[in-house]
Amino acid sequence: MIGDFISARDRIISASIDIISDAGLESLTIPIISMRTNINEMMIYKYFSDTDEILEEIVATYFRFDKSVFKSIEAQNDTYLDMISAYVNQYGTYYDSYYSLSAIMLQYEELLHNTHTRETIETGYLERREGVIKLFKGAIDNGEIECDYTAEMLADMLLGIFIVCSLNRRVMTRKKSYKDEIAIMYDRWINTVKK
Repeated sequence: MIGDFISARDRIISASIDIISDAGLESLTIPIISMRTNINEMMIYKYFSDTDEILEEIVATYFRFDKSVFKSIEAQNDTYLDMISAYVNQYGTYYDSYYSLSAIMLQYEELLHNTHTRETIETGYLERREGVIKLFKGAIDNGEIECDYTAEMLADMLLGIFIVCSLNRRVMTRKKSYKDEIAIMYDRWINTVKK
């Protein structure tokens, strides 16, 4: 029923993300996408010329979240620590809502070796990192954080928390939500560096 309200293009992307989550990048083929979506292979080719083009759209979709989140938290005009906390919260909520999407984060290395997705992964990751660095730099400059770490180091630590929580979620049975796992780790960690 829900599939009737989602465009075929979006169903292809969503199913492709689920396929990657379930069985890895190498399992993404047009026949498997066709079976998963119940969309004829020829119809899939109407939207995408091959799986590399589908991967490009998946990666673009994956990073699209960041731009809107950074805009919304910066518009709130809160303290920098509040904005970082809001980013962590929204990030956790987003990936909690869409379990399979976290598989893309865990495929960074492989996607960097694909000539079709390399630039999008590199650009998206660097923009995400720069957005987080900007928030930590503001917190340091504003006196909200006092530590020997640079804004770049703090951003890398936070991004590392996201990756670890994603991997833990996929490998271990967790009772808490992804959002809660990230919030607990983040809260304990940020308390070691904030003023």
